[in-house]
Amino acid sequence: MTWVRITGRQSCKETHTTNWMQQGYKHMHYLGSKGCDPFARNCEWAYPYTNDIDFSTKACYHLDALAFLKHWDNDSFDYVLWDPPFSKRQADEIYEGHNNVYTVPGYVKQCFDEIFRILRPEGMVLKLGYNSSCPQGFQIEKGYLVNMGGNINDVIMTILSKQQMTLESWT
Repeated sequence: MTWVRITGRQSCKETHTTNWMQQGYKHMHYLGSKGCDPFARNCEWAYPYTNDIDFSTKACYHLDALAFLKHWDNDSFDYVLWDPPFSKRQADEIYEGHNNVYTVPGYVKQCFDEIFRILRPEGMVLKLGYNSSCPQGFQIEKGYLVNMGGNINDVIMTILSKQQMTLESWT
């Protein structure tokens, strides 16, 4: 696994417009052309499989992210973009009154259980957040530490690959 340090210094409100997120997207996009984005806002990279609870965004679906992920059949996608609002400030600023996904116990694990189910074998996740945790069933392929400068928290972007689970791996 490789870690790369990047200087971000761009607004994070629409992360898909930043150069550093586009680098991560290019790294994993070779896998195929079908992806989904449960927190798309106005990002159209995974069109038409884009979702955002906010009806004023360009997303094609407006469901809770977990409901959106549960909507799809097994092995439906080559990649998933995971870029939820990961701070209370972002949740308040972007989704007025909706909880940050990390404050609801078990929510992220349930989402990643669904992501594992809907990803094809060898599928990838582009994950953004303040931590580099790797959900069960996935392996970190590449990591980016994005220095946002000043008193803004760094962003950790990881590219995860779905691992094929065997009976031996569970024991």
